[in-house]
Amino acid sequence: MSIEQRGNPRFRAVILAVVSLLVLSAYAAPDQGDAARAAAAGLKPFLDSIPTGQEPAFGFANRAEFNLAYLGLPYEVVSIHPRYLAASGGGIEEVLTSIGQFRFPILCNGKACALLTVALVDGEWKAVEIGAAGLAAMFDRVEHSIPPPGKQPRNLLLRLYQLNIDFAGYYQEGQNPEDGRFVPLPSALMAIGVGPEEIILYSFSQVLKIARDKFALLSESLRGDVKKGVIR
Repeated sequence: MSIEQRGNPRFRAVILAVVSLLVLSAYAAPDQGDAARAAAAGLKPFLDSIPTGQEPAFGFANRAEFNLAYLGLPYEVVSIHPRYLAASGGGIEEVLTSIGQFRFPILCNGKACALLTVALVDGEWKAVEIGAAGLAAMFDRVEHSIPPPGKQPRNLLLRLYQLNIDFAGYYQEGQNPEDGRFVPLPSALMAIGVGPEEIILYSFSQVLKIARDKFALLSESLRGDVKKGVIR
């Protein structure tokens, strides 16, 4: 369940357009500063926009908990250009692409309740959506199950939109993300035939192999669409 920002109805169309036109360029982690400021500015307005009585759907027991809410370390949303799903080789900086979006966990009473999405819209970072309580809880469970990568961690949400599988990634600031750890989320666990409660650590090369193996199982026509970046 989610609430989109009033006055920004183009958000979903923008995201779909970005994914379908992923640029083949070397990955570079964006500066989180402007995105974090946009998230801080948008937190209260989006919490206040949750309809009365719907607080549990967003991970909160009641509206009083809104006053205790704060933002956690964000997850940068990234993807893999469809062309690399059919190719062999390639390191993370070559195949990974940022889509200009962060998911900020909204924390309260020691747990993640929901996610605040911040997106780059017309060259400016803006808070655009609140929701995804289930994904927030999954992030929370993973983070409490694996040791942090270092004192300055960075998080990734690797979304393979055309294949409908997601991974959470964790690495240290200044480290190559390829040396980080990736945890399959429920959609990816289903794809590899593992129970939904499992928390497994993969390298990026293993993630890429899983994605390519799933791609190889698609029909020829659908593989053609994925190569072109067509959203399915």
